[in-house]
Amino acid sequence: MRYIPVADVEKGMELGQNIYDGAGGLLWEKGFFLMDETVWKLQNLGIPGIYIEDEFSWDLEVPRFIAPELKQEALRLVHDLFQEERYQEVEQDYIQEVAGKITRQVLAERGRMYNLIDTRISEDYTFFHSVNVAVLSVMLGAATGNLGLEELNTLAVVALLHDVGKRYVEQDVLNARRGLTEEERLLVVQHPKLSYDFLQEHFDFSPEICTGVLEHHEWYNGCGYPMRRSGYEISYYARIIKVADVFDALTSRLPYHDPISPSGAVDYIMSNTWAEFDPDLVEIFTKKIAVYPVGCEVALSDGRRAVVWENHPESLLRPIVKVLPEGEVLDLESGREGKELAILELYM
Repeated sequence: MRYIPVADVEKGMELGQNIYDGAGGLLWEKGFFLMDETVWKLQNLGIPGIYIEDEFSWDLEVPRFIAPELKQEALRLVHDLFQEERYQEVEQDYIQEVAGKITRQVLAERGRMYNLIDTRISEDYTFFHSVNVAVLSVMLGAATGNLGLEELNTLAVVALLHDVGKRYVEQDVLNARRGLTEEERLLVVQHPKLSYDFLQEHFDFSPEICTGVLEHHEWYNGCGYPMRRSGYEISYYARIIKVADVFDALTSRLPYHDPISPSGAVDYIMSNTWAEFDPDLVEIFTKKIAVYPVGCEVALSDGRRAVVWENHPESLLRPIVKVLPEGEVLDLESGREGKELAILELYM
């Protein structure tokens, strides 16, 4: 299985992963052979790329932290919380149950790096984003070694709910391709407080959960919002989610910006350490993110293209690749031919 940008998708390709909408509905199932109509729909839904199965990559496993069924369940949960006619049916115990499932599955993969480009619909960004931030946050929280199982479950709840206040913001404002009015900008900036108020009014979550949601846009240097807290004044859960939140946002296609590469997102986070982000968390996070995810196509310095086959945890810029179309395997970390090459671009 390998990832290809949607611009390169063609009729007859075999889908390598399920594709869901923001409500957790299955749009296309793994194994589906794409038709002309499917290709058109993928492009119009704002999906940046898909995973396909083909002869070149049939034996390549792309690691993921949670099973497709759990991703679908978590998407449905977040989506329901945004619906006026459904949120009252969502029980607190069920939110904690789904969060616990995410924690358990992430912990089962804790030795792995985050090695995936997510397939998502741009207009349903908030739902996919909430689930991805939960996965990334638990991965980072576990890597710190500072949180036990119960605390990681709490972190997963905070991450799933961190943007629920956006339910009060119109979609045309959240997805605006134009500049926002001052009134609209202030409403968007209020979403952490709106999330906090929503949880306080409709649920009985612990102060740790509500505070983590409230503070996820605070900056380490005190320049964030809504309360301008700084450093260790900010909830540890919120400091973790801040890193995951920004990484996922930067690598996502949104109506108002194209995604940037994982390496570009990591570079942004590193360059804003001590300003936006807790430096201790950044140091850990950057060791858990594959800047060239497995299954993605890259441009090599000799003009050839290749698919990333495996990453070296201690040398993330020098993965093992398989050259297109002949299939030569090169380790860019060792061997004369491999060491003479560099990766110039990631296609995503």
